[in-house]
Amino acid sequence: MQGDKKLKARNGKSLIQILTVLSTFVILTTAGVYIYSNKEDGGKTNNQRDKKEFIFETARGETFHIKAFKNHLVIKELIGKILFLKVFGWNCEYCQKEIPELKKLKRKFSDAFDTIAIEYQHHTKDENLKLIEKYGINYHIVEGDKNLSFLNYLKNQYNWNGVIPLTIVIGTDGQILAFEVGYKSYSLTTLLQTTLKEITTEAKPQKEEK
Repeated sequence: MQGDKKLKARNGKSLIQILTVLSTFVILTTAGVYIYSNKEDGGKTNNQRDKKEFIFETARGETFHIKAFKNHLVIKELIGKILFLKVFGWNCEYCQKEIPELKKLKRKFSDAFDTIAIEYQHHTKDENLKLIEKYGINYHIVEGDKNLSFLNYLKNQYNWNGVIPLTIVIGTDGQILAFEVGYKSYSLTTLLQTTLKEITTEAKPQKEEK
């Protein structure tokens, strides 16, 4: 009887040791996978992992590459410029009111400022080209129906409800400086001046208190 008890005790200890070794192996393996996955991730931040990429082709055949991540819309070809990214419609009364001002801003600040306007009322490329000529548009027009994924991104990421005109002010490094939905009582020039003033104020070093 005692021999049986000793045998059972040894078997019990062996079982515990096996389970302990297996548990340790599982823990180390899991940790190894976690460390490896982080290493493979290249230490990317959450912002970088959430990055989306889009391509705009304008009515005139120009191409713009967009990298979108939290509070940033980096347009490769326009880095270094202040940018108005517009969503508008040719048949939108308030959008039409903004056209002369957008043309004026483009002429006045062509070296430092630009506009990309996404047409939201389902006009074809040929229709856009005719309207570009009619209104003498000097900035970039993009067909909305071919960029639904980007429009949906704005809705999901920034809770945009589809109201136009939409004006997104983008800084020289791609940072979103303003997100204005609908027609405002102030002008786009005022919006641009206000945004630049805020940037200048934030950039100024604060005086040390004596």
